[in-house]
Amino acid sequence: MMAPMPAQEAEAARTRGEQGEKTRARLLDAAQTVFRERGYAATRIDDITAKAGTSHGAFYLYFQNKQDILEALAVETAEDMYALADALATIERGEESYESMRAWVERFIDAYDAHAPVVNAWIAADIEQDSRFARLGSEVLAEFAGRIGATIERIGPSDGLHAGAASIALVAMLERVSYFWLVRGTPLERDTVVDTLTRIWHAALFSRG
Repeated sequence: MMAPMPAQEAEAARTRGEQGEKTRARLLDAAQTVFRERGYAATRIDDITAKAGTSHGAFYLYFQNKQDILEALAVETAEDMYALADALATIERGEESYESMRAWVERFIDAYDAHAPVVNAWIAADIEQDSRFARLGSEVLAEFAGRIGATIERIGPSDGLHAGAASIALVAMLERVSYFWLVRGTPLERDTVVDTLTRIWHAALFSRG
Protein backbone atom coordinates (compact mmCIF):
# COMPACT_ATOMS: atom_id res chain seq x y z
CA MET A 1 0.00 0.00 0.00
CA MET A 2 1.27 3.47 -0.87
CA ALA A 3 2.09 5.59 2.16
CA PRO A 4 0.06 8.77 2.48
CA MET A 5 1.83 11.96 1.42
CA PRO A 6 2.92 14.33 4.16
CA ALA A 7 0.53 17.24 4.63
CA GLN A 8 2.91 19.77 3.03
CA GLU A 9 3.43 17.60 -0.07
CA ALA A 10 -0.30 17.00 -0.40
CA GLU A 11 -0.98 20.73 -0.18
CA ALA A 12 1.71 21.47 -2.77
CA ALA A 13 0.23 18.87 -5.15
CA ARG A 14 -3.24 20.34 -4.69
CA THR A 15 -1.92 23.83 -5.40
CA ARG A 16 -0.15 22.65 -8.56
CA GLY A 17 -3.38 21.00 -9.67
CA GLU A 18 -5.39 24.15 -9.11
CA GLN A 19 -2.81 26.27 -10.93
CA GLY A 20 -2.81 23.80 -13.80
CA GLU A 21 -6.59 23.99 -14.13
CA LYS A 22 -6.42 27.78 -14.10
CA THR A 23 -3.76 27.76 -16.81
CA ARG A 24 -5.79 25.39 -18.96
CA ALA A 25 -8.91 27.50 -18.48
CA ARG A 26 -6.94 30.64 -19.39
CA LEU A 27 -5.74 28.99 -22.59
CA LEU A 28 -9.29 27.94 -23.49
CA ASP A 29 -10.60 31.47 -22.87
CA ALA A 30 -7.77 32.92 -24.95
CA ALA A 31 -8.40 30.51 -27.81
CA GLN A 32 -12.11 31.36 -27.78
CA THR A 33 -11.27 35.07 -27.98
CA VAL A 34 -8.65 34.75 -30.72
CA PHE A 35 -10.81 32.41 -32.80
CA ARG A 36 -13.55 35.05 -32.60
CA GLU A 37 -11.19 37.88 -33.57
CA ARG A 38 -9.13 36.18 -36.28
CA GLY A 39 -11.08 33.08 -37.26
CA TYR A 40 -9.88 29.55 -36.63
CA ALA A 41 -7.89 29.14 -39.86
CA ALA A 42 -5.88 32.35 -39.35
CA THR A 43 -5.14 31.73 -35.66
CA ARG A 44 -1.66 30.57 -34.65
CA ILE A 45 -0.66 28.98 -31.38
CA ASP A 46 1.50 32.07 -30.82
CA ASP A 47 -1.69 34.15 -30.85
CA ILE A 48 -3.31 31.96 -28.21
CA THR A 49 -0.34 31.88 -25.85
CA ALA A 50 0.18 35.63 -26.20
CA LYS A 51 -3.46 36.30 -25.34
CA ALA A 52 -3.33 33.86 -22.41
CA GLY A 53 0.01 35.18 -21.16
CA THR A 54 1.53 31.69 -21.13
CA SER A 55 4.45 29.95 -22.78
CA HIS A 56 4.40 27.45 -25.64
CA GLY A 57 5.47 24.85 -23.13
CA ALA A 58 2.36 25.51 -21.06
CA PHE A 59 0.18 25.16 -24.16
CA TYR A 60 1.67 21.80 -25.13
CA LEU A 61 1.31 20.60 -21.58
CA TYR A 62 -2.48 20.56 -22.09
CA PHE A 63 -3.06 20.47 -25.86
CA GLN A 64 -1.35 18.75 -28.76
CA ASN A 65 -2.12 21.39 -31.38
CA LYS A 66 -4.63 24.03 -32.45
CA GLN A 67 -7.28 21.49 -33.41
CA ASP A 68 -6.96 19.84 -30.00
CA ILE A 69 -7.85 23.06 -28.16
CA LEU A 70 -10.70 23.69 -30.61
CA GLU A 71 -12.09 20.23 -29.84
CA ALA A 72 -11.83 20.96 -26.09
CA LEU A 73 -13.90 24.10 -26.69
CA ALA A 74 -16.33 22.02 -28.73
CA VAL A 75 -16.85 19.71 -25.76
CA GLU A 76 -17.75 22.74 -23.62
CA THR A 77 -20.13 23.89 -26.35
CA ALA A 78 -21.77 20.47 -26.45
CA GLU A 79 -22.24 20.43 -22.68
CA ASP A 80 -23.92 23.84 -22.75
CA MET A 81 -26.20 22.80 -25.63
CA TYR A 82 -27.25 19.62 -23.84
CA ALA A 83 -27.96 21.58 -20.65
CA LEU A 84 -30.17 23.93 -22.67
CA ALA A 85 -32.05 21.03 -24.23
CA ASP A 86 -32.64 19.55 -20.79
CA ALA A 87 -33.80 22.94 -19.47
CA LEU A 88 -36.49 23.07 -22.17
CA ALA A 89 -37.92 19.87 -20.72
CA THR A 90 -38.78 21.72 -17.50
CA ILE A 91 -41.22 24.10 -19.23
CA GLU A 92 -44.79 23.01 -18.64
CA ARG A 93 -48.11 24.07 -20.10
CA GLY A 94 -49.77 26.96 -18.33
CA GLU A 95 -49.87 30.72 -18.03
CA GLU A 96 -46.12 31.00 -17.47
CA SER A 97 -45.11 28.86 -20.43
CA TYR A 98 -44.60 31.79 -22.82
CA GLU A 99 -42.32 33.73 -20.47
CA SER A 100 -40.44 30.54 -19.64
CA MET A 101 -39.98 29.87 -23.35
CA ARG A 102 -38.79 33.43 -23.93
CA ALA A 103 -36.21 33.09 -21.15
CA TRP A 104 -35.05 29.83 -22.74
CA VAL A 105 -34.65 31.45 -26.16
CA GLU A 106 -32.57 34.22 -24.59
CA ARG A 107 -30.37 31.62 -22.90
CA PHE A 108 -29.84 29.90 -26.25
CA ILE A 109 -28.89 33.17 -27.95
CA ASP A 110 -26.42 34.03 -25.20
CA ALA A 111 -24.89 30.54 -25.39
CA TYR A 112 -24.69 30.70 -29.18
CA ASP A 113 -22.97 34.08 -29.01
CA ALA A 114 -20.48 32.78 -26.44
CA HIS A 115 -19.68 29.70 -28.52
CA ALA A 116 -19.87 31.34 -31.96
CA PRO A 117 -16.15 30.72 -32.75
CA VAL A 118 -16.67 26.97 -32.33
CA VAL A 119 -19.91 27.02 -34.33
CA ASN A 120 -18.19 28.93 -37.14
CA ALA A 121 -15.36 26.40 -37.17
CA TRP A 122 -17.92 23.59 -37.40
CA ILE A 123 -19.57 25.29 -40.36
CA ALA A 124 -16.23 25.75 -42.11
CA ALA A 125 -14.83 22.32 -41.22
CA ASP A 126 -13.58 20.20 -44.12
CA ILE A 127 -15.29 16.83 -43.64
CA GLU A 128 -12.33 14.95 -45.11
CA GLN A 129 -9.52 16.83 -43.37
CA ASP A 130 -11.30 17.45 -40.07
CA SER A 131 -13.42 14.32 -39.95
CA ARG A 132 -13.34 13.89 -36.16
CA PHE A 133 -14.24 17.52 -35.50
CA ALA A 134 -16.93 17.60 -38.21
CA ARG A 135 -18.38 14.36 -36.86
CA LEU A 136 -18.52 15.84 -33.37
CA GLY A 137 -20.49 18.80 -34.73
CA SER A 138 -22.99 16.49 -36.40
CA GLU A 139 -23.32 14.42 -33.23
CA VAL A 140 -23.97 17.50 -31.07
CA LEU A 141 -26.65 18.78 -33.45
CA ALA A 142 -28.31 15.37 -33.62
CA GLU A 143 -28.24 14.93 -29.85
CA PHE A 144 -29.57 18.44 -29.23
CA ALA A 145 -32.40 17.97 -31.74
CA GLY A 146 -33.13 14.52 -30.30
CA ARG A 147 -33.55 15.91 -26.79
CA ILE A 148 -35.77 18.70 -28.12
CA GLY A 149 -37.83 16.10 -29.98
CA ALA A 150 -38.27 14.07 -26.82
CA THR A 151 -39.59 17.15 -25.03
CA ILE A 152 -42.01 17.92 -27.88
CA GLU A 153 -43.20 14.33 -27.80
CA ARG A 154 -43.76 14.48 -24.04
CA ILE A 155 -45.65 17.77 -24.17
CA GLY A 156 -47.64 16.65 -27.18
CA PRO A 157 -46.89 18.71 -30.33
CA SER A 158 -49.31 21.10 -31.95
CA ASP A 159 -51.94 19.50 -34.14
CA GLY A 160 -50.47 17.91 -37.25
CA LEU A 161 -46.80 18.21 -36.25
CA HIS A 162 -44.43 15.26 -36.17
CA ALA A 163 -42.23 15.65 -33.07
CA GLY A 164 -39.01 14.47 -34.76
CA ALA A 165 -39.40 16.55 -37.90
CA ALA A 166 -40.56 19.56 -35.86
CA SER A 167 -37.50 19.40 -33.61
CA ILE A 168 -35.12 19.38 -36.60
CA ALA A 169 -36.96 22.28 -38.25
CA LEU A 170 -37.10 24.33 -35.05
CA VAL A 171 -33.45 23.73 -34.15
CA ALA A 172 -32.30 24.52 -37.70
CA MET A 173 -34.28 27.76 -37.67
CA LEU A 174 -32.97 28.74 -34.23
CA GLU A 175 -29.35 28.11 -35.25
CA ARG A 176 -29.58 29.82 -38.65
CA VAL A 177 -31.32 32.92 -37.28
CA SER A 178 -28.69 33.18 -34.53
CA TYR A 179 -25.90 32.76 -37.09
CA PHE A 180 -27.11 35.40 -39.53
CA TRP A 181 -27.97 37.82 -36.72
CA LEU A 182 -25.00 37.40 -34.38
CA VAL A 183 -22.24 36.36 -36.78
CA ARG A 184 -23.18 37.90 -40.12
CA GLY A 185 -24.58 41.06 -38.53
CA THR A 186 -28.16 41.07 -39.83
CA PRO A 187 -29.57 44.39 -38.54
CA LEU A 188 -32.30 43.31 -36.13
CA GLU A 189 -33.05 44.38 -32.57
CA ARG A 190 -32.55 41.72 -29.89
CA ASP A 191 -36.14 41.95 -28.65
CA THR A 192 -37.42 41.48 -32.20
CA VAL A 193 -35.36 38.33 -32.67
CA VAL A 194 -36.22 36.91 -29.24
CA ASP A 195 -39.94 37.64 -29.52
CA THR A 196 -40.18 36.18 -33.03
CA LEU A 197 -38.35 32.97 -32.12
CA THR A 198 -40.35 32.63 -28.92
CA ARG A 199 -43.68 32.96 -30.71
CA ILE A 200 -42.75 30.29 -33.25
CA TRP A 201 -41.36 27.85 -30.68
CA HIS A 202 -44.22 28.42 -28.24
CA ALA A 203 -46.82 27.88 -30.97
CA ALA A 204 -45.13 24.66 -32.08
CA LEU A 205 -44.94 23.24 -28.57
CA PHE A 206 -48.01 24.56 -26.81
CA SER A 207 -50.70 25.85 -29.18
CA ARG A 208 -53.70 23.81 -30.22
CA GLY A 209 -56.09 24.11 -33.16
